[in-house]
Amino acid sequence: MTAKWKEVSAYTGQDIEEDAPTNFGGQGTKIAMPPDAMMKKKKKKPLIDARTKAYRDHKSKLEAKRLKREASRKSKFIEKVQENFGEFEREAFLVEDNVDMLKDIVRTKSVKTLKFSDGKMKVDLFTASALVTVLNKVNADNREKLTRMVNGKKAQFTAAAKATFKMLNKSR
Repeated sequence: MTAKWKEVSAYTGQDIEEDAPTNFGGQGTKIAMPPDAMMKKKKKKPLIDARTKAYRDHKSKLEAKRLKREASRKSKFIEKVQENFGEFEREAFLVEDNVDMLKDIVRTKSVKTLKFSDGKMKVDLFTASALVTVLNKVNADNREKLTRMVNGKKAQFTAAAKATFKMLNKSR
């Protein structure tokens, strides 16, 4: 024999007669379901014409907001970096002594690039060795002149190298 159950209210103790299940959410329950849901109608925004006063007002608001965003983005660190940016360009202040580079070429026995005021030039071991040898053997005045030629322009360096080779050929 099967038991028959009756649903009883916990507050009153009387039988509950339901004509719909407890999870019913249909009409009359004030639960919005998709068929009954009333969507709010969106207001259509008028297009902004560039010739109107409304557009000019809108444009000024946009520009003000853009300036405010840019002002909030800037930090003191960024400003300091921008102020000191010129200090990072040290190549203009560093004068590379080509005589030291020539000595380095002789020491490492390799080809290196020398920087001149009008460009760059690769110098081989033979040329560097000849120039260093002559620089070590000439007197102070000639050493100063030769150093100026080596640190000057490409044409001056080439002339100094030719003169050096002539000096070495005469001494042999």
